[in-house]
Amino acid sequence: MGRHKRLFAFAVAATIVYSLAIIASVVLIVTGVMDLSHWLQVAMVVYNAFFAAIFTHTVIAYLRSRTIFESLETENKYSLGSESYFFNLYAFQQRVTAKRNSFRFAKKENYIMAFTASPSSFTDKSTASGDEINDLNLTVAGALKNLLIARAPRSEKHRHVFCFDHGIFLVFVFNHNSEYVNDLAVSIRDEIYSILERKHYHIYVQPFFGIAKAPQDAALNECIDKVLAARKQAERTFESIAFYDERISGHKDNSEVKEVVQAYERGEFVVYYQPKFSLTKRQFVSSEALIRWESPIYGVLGPGRFMDRIEAAGLLHELDFYVFQHVCEDLADSIRKGRRVIPVSINFSLYEFYSMDFLSKIMDTIHQYKIDPRLIEVEIVETTSQANQFLSISIIKKLRENGIRVLMDDFGIGYSNIGNLRKIPFDAVKIDKSFIDGIVEDEAARNIVATIIELCRATGHEAIAEGVDNRAEVEILRKIHCDTIQGFYYSQAIPKEAYDKFLLDNPFEGRRHS
Repeated sequence: MGRHKRLFAFAVAATIVYSLAIIASVVLIVTGVMDLSHWLQVAMVVYNAFFAAIFTHTVIAYLRSRTIFESLETENKYSLGSESYFFNLYAFQQRVTAKRNSFRFAKKENYIMAFTASPSSFTDKSTASGDEINDLNLTVAGALKNLLIARAPRSEKHRHVFCFDHGIFLVFVFNHNSEYVNDLAVSIRDEIYSILERKHYHIYVQPFFGIAKAPQDAALNECIDKVLAARKQAERTFESIAFYDERISGHKDNSEVKEVVQAYERGEFVVYYQPKFSLTKRQFVSSEALIRWESPIYGVLGPGRFMDRIEAAGLLHELDFYVFQHVCEDLADSIRKGRRVIPVSINFSLYEFYSMDFLSKIMDTIHQYKIDPRLIEVEIVETTSQANQFLSISIIKKLRENGIRVLMDDFGIGYSNIGNLRKIPFDAVKIDKSFIDGIVEDEAARNIVATIIELCRATGHEAIAEGVDNRAEVEILRKIHCDTIQGFYYSQAIPKEAYDKFLLDNPFEGRRHS
């Protein structure tokens, strides 16, 4: 039973008891059974005052609770969208506090969830209609309320409280486990996608969910801070759902962030190239551009040693196109000097792939350096294509129409879906190193890789094995008909000058070499 219902029941009971007491007193006095002495008069006044205070307090508490409830309901229904000026966070806090008291002996835990339904922060909101954003948030609010009611049995329908603030929905879930909350987030995400498909909005939306535990004794404001940090983490890593842990709240030392910014400004980040060898053509057919930090203090560092600082400094966008521009410069330079040139693949972060001007910036840079688009390949991880499949397929098709090949990176990990090999128009699939590492000793791993390669052949995709480090792995991949190999066996990532020399003279190309 909700708090306002319990208060109402208590007020009615208090009124009945109070009325019966007054009637009984009057009857006793009228019939002469009770003499209205001085002390009895005093007792009657105290008695009446006591019950009057209880009654008044109960009625005020009920009305206050009802007002809070109605203001939150009204806000959820009518005060959503980009032009909203009213948000009753106080009402949300009061409802949560009241329900916490109701569930203080609950066996399961409380959780708080934050998610977005309006355009993502890395898209160009200037192109999005304010009316569309407002309508979307209103529609999501209505769908959210219906979804919460539909998911819960009658006895549990009051286990959720939600509200909206500056583009963020907050949902407090009482007495449930993490699996339920995760499933709820998935259901909300699917509902948002369904709304987008039905309404045909002219905006790109990618919902991100943060989830955090909300213990009984934890301050609500602290819980909200944690869940917002988890939601930001989900957006930063492009995970659909992120649970809060203490590592998320850790801040990079300002000196570390400043150091990486200064390194970027001094040009210490350098593009290296790792060639890819075709087993069928017996030659290097392409390469991958990889960023390295040539630090005068720490030496040459790979992305795993500095990418978190790049993100903290807000340089991810700059670094993506820094690499791409340098690749185009290097290709143009090699063409001008008559050197051997093969296609180069560039990894783009998920933020870039879905930015409004991604394709135009790619093509503008290619035209600026006057290079053939067929010399450029774009690598994206599979989760990028899963975020919004309709949009990702459209972007991939446009890239391919312009002569740019698209590679699915790290296939086999995360949320890999074999169905994507058929649905999404990739040109090539890169099999993750974690599978390749076990193919020599582990028959199961070998069979899995063979199956992936066979699927690639059936769907017309080039199969590229990543992280091939020894000849034994090469021979196995040759036997199971892998197309292309990338790894230390042929070459590690090397600077541009060494890369040019390697393409000119290496021990692997030609009839006598494999």
